[in-house]
Amino acid sequence: MIEELHNTWNIQKTHIAGDEFTGYESVYDQLNFTKEDYDADPEGTIDNVFNIYRSINLVPIVYFTEQGLVNAVRDFSHSKYNTVQSNVLGLGNNAGQKINRFLFPNMMTAEPKGRGSNSLKDRFYNDAKLRRAIRICFEFRDGNNLVYPTAMRRALELVTGENVTNFKAQNAKAIVEYLCPVVWGNVYDYSAGYGGRLLGITSSNMRYNYVGIDPNTETVKHLNYLQQIVQEATGVQSEIYCTTSEEYKPSSADLAFSSPPYFNLEKYSDEPTQCMVRYRSLDEWFDGYAEPTIKNIYEGLTTDGIFATNIADYKSYGNKEYFVVDRWIQLAEKLGFKHVETIKMMLNTRPGVGNNKTEGREKFEGVYVFKK
Repeated sequence: MIEELHNTWNIQKTHIAGDEFTGYESVYDQLNFTKEDYDADPEGTIDNVFNIYRSINLVPIVYFTEQGLVNAVRDFSHSKYNTVQSNVLGLGNNAGQKINRFLFPNMMTAEPKGRGSNSLKDRFYNDAKLRRAIRICFEFRDGNNLVYPTAMRRALELVTGENVTNFKAQNAKAIVEYLCPVVWGNVYDYSAGYGGRLLGITSSNMRYNYVGIDPNTETVKHLNYLQQIVQEATGVQSEIYCTTSEEYKPSSADLAFSSPPYFNLEKYSDEPTQCMVRYRSLDEWFDGYAEPTIKNIYEGLTTDGIFATNIADYKSYGNKEYFVVDRWIQLAEKLGFKHVETIKMMLNTRPGVGNNKTEGREKFEGVYVFKK
C-alpha cells in the first residue's frame, strides 16, 4: 500500500530524505528568501520560488515511509491535547493532521462546494494559483522559512477560498473521552471520512472499540490501511465497512459520533452512494439520509448510549444558505432522542477582512449531544 501511495503522490526515490519528508529537503537552502528579498524585487522573488517548487513538483505536504507512519502514529498516541472543559473544546488540537493528509490523497482532490478543480492539489499545479500562494507567504507571514513547504500548503489553502477539511484527530479523542459512558466502550462512526476520528479514537488510553463506515471505496481502502498502521503502532484493532449509514445497523454501540456528509457542500466522488449524487434536494437528504441514519443509531445504541453529531449551517457555491442544525435536532427528537448538550468546538479564523480578532469574535461548530 505504501508503494501505491508514493505512486499516487508522484514520489521518487530521490525525494525520500528519511522516514518523514517533504521531498524538498534538497532545496531548503535555496528557499531561504526573506521579506527584504521580496520587497526589493517582488516579481523576481516570486519567479525564483516558483521555479524551485516546479523543479520538484510535489504537493507541499509531509510524506512518510511505512516505518515513518508507524512512528508518527505511535508519537501521536502520546501527544498532549486539549480536553472538553465547560462544554468548550479549545483550539490547538492539531497533531495528527499531517498523517491523514498523506494517507488520504483523495482528500486533496475532493471538490469543496462542488466547484470543480479547486482542490489543494489542483491549486498547486495551477501556475497562477501557486504564484498567488507564494505572494501570500511574503505579504501575510512573518519570521523565517516564509516559503518552506508547510507555509506554502497553508498559503494554498487561502487561495480561492474553501477547502475540504478533515476532522482533527485530537478533537475526536477529546470528544469521545468526554462523551462515551463506559471505558473500553464501543464507538460507532457513521461517516468515517478521512480517518481523523479513526486515528484519534483508537489512540485513546481508554482503548475504545471503533467501528467506522463510509461508502467511498477509495476512502475505505485508505481507512483500512490506517487501521493496519494503528494496530502495528498501538495494538488497537478497529473495524471498517464500506457501506452507507442509511443501510448499516450498528449493535451495542455505547457512543455514535460523527460529522455527517452535508447534502451538497463537498463532492467526494461520483459513486452513486455519495450524498451529493444520491439526493437532489435538502428535503431528499433529510428523508433519505438523515432519518434512516438516526433511526439505525437509535436502535443500535445501548440503553445509556450517547448519540452525537458535529454539524453546522452552511453556504453552498453561489452563497445559497442551508439551515440544517435545527432541523437535525428536531428530527432526532422526533425519532426518540432528547437533545441534552451542545459542545462548542472552537475553530481558527482565517486572516483577512472581517476577522479582526481584537474584536473578541469567536468561531465554532457545535457537537450536538443526544440521549434516548
